[in-house]
Amino acid sequence: MAGEFGAFIAQKRLEKDVKLKPIADKLGVSVTYLSDIIKGRRNPPDIEGLEALATVLNLSEEEREEMLDLAGRERNQVSPDLPEYIMDEALPNARAALRRAKSQGLGDDFWQEVNEIIDKRNGG
Repeated sequence: MAGEFGAFIAQKRLEKDVKLKPIADKLGVSVTYLSDIIKGRRNPPDIEGLEALATVLNLSEEEREEMLDLAGRERNQVSPDLPEYIMDEALPNARAALRRAKSQGLGDDFWQEVNEIIDKRNGG
């Protein structure tokens, strides 16, 4: 949904008491340009810019992932940290699994089970 990314960044900036200028400097953009992103007038930055945002805002891993998801939704694309993994030629089964899950209409409950299996595999 348009504007959620900017609202998230604005909220985190205020929570962490970070001024616009240091964020803009870290991203290599003007304060006006950054303000336009926050106000939803421009698209979120690319993955490098998003990683810079995560660093300057000192986001937790959970906050970083939420930010990436919001950036993807704002662009009507997959979260920008995932395409390289999904399209890796060495992982054809990842794409096949996603397509099968989609064609079978599998919902979040299915992916929750997958995550639980992964957690157990990793000792979690």
